[in-house]
Amino acid sequence: MSVAAPTPQPPSLSSLTLAPTSKYTIFENWLLSNGAKFPDLELRAYDDPTSSSKPDKESKTSDPSPSSPPSTDDDSEMRGVHALRDLPPNNVCVSVPRKCLITVEMGKSTSIGQAILRNNLDLDAPKHVFLMVFILKDRKDSNSFFKPYYDILPPGLNNMPIFWTPEELKLLTGSYLLKQISDRKEAITEDYNLITSVCPELSSIATLQDFMWARMCVCSRNFGLLINGLRTSALVPHADMLNHFRPRETKWTFDNDSQCFTITTLQGIRGGDQIYDSYGQKCNHRFLLNYGFAVEDNKEQDGFCPNEVPIEITLQQQQSADDDNYSSLKTEFWTRDSSPITKRVRVCVSNNDNTKSLLSMLRVAASNGAELQAITQAGPYMYRSVKDVRFSIGVDNEIRAMELLKNIVDEQMKAYPTSIKEDELALKGPSLVPYSNDRHARIQVLGEKRVLEHYSEFANSAIECLNGELGDDEFDQMVEKVGREKHHTIAQYVKDVVGGIRREERRRERKEGEEGGGHF
Repeated sequence: MSVAAPTPQPPSLSSLTLAPTSKYTIFENWLLSNGAKFPDLELRAYDDPTSSSKPDKESKTSDPSPSSPPSTDDDSEMRGVHALRDLPPNNVCVSVPRKCLITVEMGKSTSIGQAILRNNLDLDAPKHVFLMVFILKDRKDSNSFFKPYYDILPPGLNNMPIFWTPEELKLLTGSYLLKQISDRKEAITEDYNLITSVCPELSSIATLQDFMWARMCVCSRNFGLLINGLRTSALVPHADMLNHFRPRETKWTFDNDSQCFTITTLQGIRGGDQIYDSYGQKCNHRFLLNYGFAVEDNKEQDGFCPNEVPIEITLQQQQSADDDNYSSLKTEFWTRDSSPITKRVRVCVSNNDNTKSLLSMLRVAASNGAELQAITQAGPYMYRSVKDVRFSIGVDNEIRAMELLKNIVDEQMKAYPTSIKEDELALKGPSLVPYSNDRHARIQVLGEKRVLEHYSEFANSAIECLNGELGDDEFDQMVEKVGREKHHTIAQYVKDVVGGIRREERRRERKEGEEGGGHF
């Protein structure tokens, strides 16, 4: 899929007309001659605003020299699909016949695909691999039916982080995404070596770099489809040219009646406007790793932001001399069901299950001997694992858990070389070119820091409320203040968890008072 534009009509991008001899015109004519229909749409190339100082968005060529000729529609890798006229809702605006699709089954039928199946290879992304080996093998045939499609695939993918330069990767310092990029490159390399070990043919048609290119083409362009009852993945020419936008304005499917992949409008679209696909509600790390862009204002209509950051917790962060007698019990509970000693949970600004799991693990990690005994002896099903302690086990434990959370997120924040304020100023200034890797990297790390800042405020608010001797009215005012000045998810925690602790303390005090009374 193409480089995403974050606004319906990017004002900084000027359109370039497709020449009759353009590879894109040839591509569209190929589709039309084979039964595809998109009568109300046109493909527009944009004058890449990065071209004067950066390589083309999806090109591995060096920076163009001052004497380079002006951009043409074939030069630019930034493009989008636009409406030629007003489109009503529920309009099938794209129809691509089955014979123009490349499916997993086509890759399986190749000699390389057969070797993979015959040897039962354990691959990182098998569906992707079958699509990859098909295009890598078939594009070698100058008479291939799909040649017009292959010709418009970007020759380079410099916007994809696995192809970033060391200098560009430094822009992600402090981010766990660096580990994910390294893991992705390692997984692709392992797949390549594994396949070539049983099928040397692959190495004769594709280098490791070619294989990586194919992986990212497929990763960013494939659609999961149900074709004639068979669940598969497919490359769909033309449909993969639509850029990303939320909320979604179109829907797509494979129509078994017409035997075509179709895109249908969900709302009216004005003539001239860009037509978008939604790549789904995703954290920016997934957009950047898999598609090569980050969304600056990555929020849903209800204000929810799916950006996440991984938080790691280990027992060593909270061990003390008081826990020596219970260290083996804590380790046993912490690693139950072969769970690793270092736990990582991805959290966003939300009260979802991941956030609840994080709070649960913090309570266990912060527990002393008596608290741990209460947790592990609560019954065989109540606390099956460290992720199941969904209720506070006391004021002192909750305070220590929140102190641990604050220490963890504050340490993670120190790993970034720039502050939130510096990132925000840089994104507002002229130095970060639109759609550049520099800008996308800054958007990514800023999103992570904002999540970490939220959990630092979460911990501070919790500690303040847990330490305070507040009356009922004062507590209600505190909840309202936290919701107003911080975030509604923090206010919800204070109301439910801290409020629950207060209610439990009062019940305990009443019970002790009743037991202490009597008749003389």
